[in-house]
Amino acid sequence: MMQTLEATLDESGHIHFVEPIKISGMRRVLVTLLDASNESGVSVSSPPKSITARGTMKGMLSSVDEFIANKGAEIALEEK
Repeated sequence: MMQTLEATLDESGHIHFVEPIKISGMRRVLVTLLDASNESGVSVSSPPKSITARGTMKGMLSSVDEFIANKGAEIALEEK
């Protein structure tokens, strides 16, 4: 099962996960480097103290179908 986990990467190459994780054994990973600041404009030069994404998007989209419909509408507007 694939998971996406938020983390920061320090100058020494150490990864600091935003939330505690539990894994067993060695795992293969892919790392994507993002801009130096997140969407809220807060610098991520040091690991966040207690940020959680749980509930952040609650109520914004109720389903995948709604997301697809909204994305279709957005694309239609861009094509005009």
